Amino acid sequence: MDEWVVDSAISSDLMRELLLFRAIADHSHAVIGAKDLEGRYLFVNSEYSRLFHRACSEFIGRDDHELFPPEIAREFRKADLKVQKRRQTLQVEEVAPVDGQLRHFLSVKFPIFDQHGQLYATGLVATDITSLRQLTNELKLLADTDGLTGLHNRRKFFEIGQHEVQRAQRYQFALSLVMFDLDHFKAINDQYGHAVGDRVLCEFAHLLAGKVRSNDSLGRLGGEEFAVLMPHTTVTQAAHWVERLQKRLRNWALTLDDGSMVRLSVSAGISPLDVEHSSFEQMLSRADGLLYEAKAAGRDRVIYQLG
Repeated sequence: MDEWVVDSAISSDLMRELLLFRAIADHSHAVIGAKDLEGRYLFVNSEYSRLFHRACSEFIGRDDHELFPPEIAREFRKADLKVQKRRQTLQVEEVAPVDGQLRHFLSVKFPIFDQHGQLYATGLVATDITSLRQLTNELKLLADTDGLTGLHNRRKFFEIGQHEVQRAQRYQFALSLVMFDLDHFKAINDQYGHAVGDRVLCEFAHLLAGKVRSNDSLGRLGGEEFAVLMPHTTVTQAAHWVERLQKRLRNWALTLDDGSMVRLSVSAGISPLDVEHSSFEQMLSRADGLLYEAKAAGRDRVIYQLG
């Protein structure tokens, strides 16, 4: 711990308070510091030293631009200035480089006033929340993802669809929704078992994922139903894409351990975003109806509605 220079006039009560504060600051496992109004450090606790591999004394009198990468220092300063302007406590999530990796911190920044009520510094108490952030991201991924295929699940696909419809309406670009249903999928489950059925679903999902563009959205809506939302794509263009996919499937088979082969075809319905179908739910309902027309017409085909 850095030695403190103590004025002999400091009372024993104040000295005890200072030592108490120092002990709390250094054993809290939080990052605690204070800066003057120009951003120069007035105080840091030992956690600064531990995380950033500098003696506490190396921080004093220096600002964040001398100690951290430019973009991170700018964000630190922006938050400090906001505290100074509002003269209120601010809670913000920040990142800082620790041992070569960016870690996330929940920072509480607050104004510090002198005995005359004049603002003279900003304080900081920050807690490392990297593990919590990672866990939150993992839980969100689980909430958004179909557990079997790894595609967007129905809830997430609806969320994306509603957003894409709003974008298409705002910027006036074509938007097409393709719905797929695997033909005779129940027969595959009945003949080969659900484990093979799951493999077929995963293989089809993998095939779809390899054929869509980066700005397309792909989801499993449930069972053997899949959907692709295609921005900047007319119904005719989407139909040509589906036909190429169906042709690819006619030459595809899943080879099982005993050498038998499971073949697959799909039916599809395509709906555009237009005046009549002005919401994602309406697009989905229409695409679903066209899909079942395709299945009723003999399967392995695509039926679409021109916009």
